[in-house]
Amino acid sequence: MPTPLEDKDAIRELFSEYCFRMDEFRFAELGALFTADGEWIAPYSRARGPAEIAALMARNIPAEPRRKHFIMNSLIRLDGDRATARTSYLVVLQAAGAGLVPSVAGTYEDVLMRTRDGWRFRERRLVHDLRGELGLNVEK
Repeated sequence: MPTPLEDKDAIRELFSEYCFRMDEFRFAELGALFTADGEWIAPYSRARGPAEIAALMARNIPAEPRRKHFIMNSLIRLDGDRATARTSYLVVLQAAGAGLVPSVAGTYEDVLMRTRDGWRFRERRLVHDLRGELGLNVEK
């Protein structure tokens, strides 16, 4: 049985893996980070289950402008095979001509479950604390 420190480290790895898969347009692999009934919830859209989440990302995230996700300040609360977490996403940077533009900063509010494949998102809710132009393919 993993220790609480090992569980928290594995959950932080999950958070980082999410960012890398998002930024590298690996949406099917990103969807696999969610439980079968997992939900991704944002102010502008939502999806349930790995395939629907992957399809939503593929529709909403354009190849340009490129973007990069940064996370920090995670508070993780363990409860057996379940956990909750709040994580700041410091900023999502987008390419803008010869420079970079911050587009959003906020909080991920997560419900996580331990599965036989490791920790997975049961629910990932995005809260936008500061928001500029997101550059997504969604209706506003």
